[in-house]
Parts: sequence; C-alpha cells; structure tokens
Amino acid sequence: SALCPIGAEGNGPWSGYKVGEKVGDHDAALAYILEYEPDVLPSFAMLPRAHRRSLKFTQCKMEYNMGWLVQAEAPPGALFSRFKRVMLSGEANPADVAF
Repeated sequence: SALCPIGAEGNGPWSGYKVGEKVGDHDAALAYILEYEPDVLPSFAMLPRAHRRSLKFTQCKMEYNMGWLVQAEAPPGALFSRFKRVMLSGEANPADVAF
C-alpha cells in the first residue's frame, strides 16, 4: 500500500481515479507510473521512446490478464475483447503485436 501511487493534481482524474486518490490496483498502478512517473523505474526511463511506448501499450492499454489465460479462468471474450478493440481502432503498432 505504501508503494501505490497517488493521483497528482496535474494529472487530473485518471482511469477512474480521482486526484489525491491512491491507485490501488496493481495493473493500474503500473500504468500510472509508466505514464506519469517513469523516472522511478530507471531501467524503463532509460529505454528509447519507441520501446517505452511499446511497453506502455502491452502493459497498460491491453487490460490483459495472463493469469486468466494460464489458469483458464475466463472465456475468450473477457481475455481478448480489449485487444480486439485496440486492434480495430488503429491504436496498435504492428511491431507491438507481431507474434
């Protein structure tokens, strides 16, 4: 809990969190840090901009839960609906989803 980021004034409401509110979900907390406080993760901050963008895309925009897939805890729609939306919207860089 002590490591969870708190929404800063300059970042406004973010992903359902209000200014001053602790970002408690671990996936959302990582997304917030990658977006607004990248310097707290030096290995991320030192990457070239294109690599940081790819990491933010795969870790933040996809809302993908690998545990659900590995443990077969969710139907395909729950796992891949966000992926499909991102792909159809044109937000995805082909290099980010080359598999």
